[in-house]
Amino acid sequence: MAEELKHLIEQIQKEGVEKANTEADSIISQAKEKAAKIVAEAEGKAQDALKKAETESAAFAERSVKTLEQAARDLLITVGQGCEKVITEVLGKEVDGALTGETLTKLITEVVTQGEGGAEVSVSEADKAGLTALCADIAKKSGKTVELDSDSEILSGFKVVFEGKNASLDYTGEAVAEALAAFLRPELAKTVSGIAREQISN
Repeated sequence: MAEELKHLIEQIQKEGVEKANTEADSIISQAKEKAAKIVAEAEGKAQDALKKAETESAAFAERSVKTLEQAARDLLITVGQGCEKVITEVLGKEVDGALTGETLTKLITEVVTQGEGGAEVSVSEADKAGLTALCADIAKKSGKTVELDSDSEILSGFKVVFEGKNASLDYTGEAVAEALAAFLRPELAKTVSGIAREQISN
């Protein structure tokens, strides 16, 4: 009887151990599967995060380059406008200074003499008194009617309107300076761009 009892106890222990081992193996296997799944998900998320970071980084770099290019263009435009303003102001002063005295009398004489018919010459109020005798002399020599008027809007130079003509010729300091500035603008832009490229390459 004792022998049978002992055998039964051993049998129960053996089955219990085997069952425990089986359950332990199952738990371990499930734990490994779960861990592998967690690792795979983590790796997937890490890859997604990396791709997103790379995409955002590339987009940021592209935006930064475009922003810098726009800033460079804005700077060039600002510098160009500043240079143009300075040059226009200098041109205006130089032209105003040049359209006086002998130069002014020569220009009026040539323009009125070469034109067809009589002419109406408009000058600044300051220049009118000094040009009255000139216009009378031109009229006498050419046989044309030459009227001299003052215009408060003219600071230097003159305007001419010929009889029977709808258009007027503008030789005022402002018009001459603007014409010269328009001629210089492309060259100025080329110069500013060239200097900018040279600085960037250095």
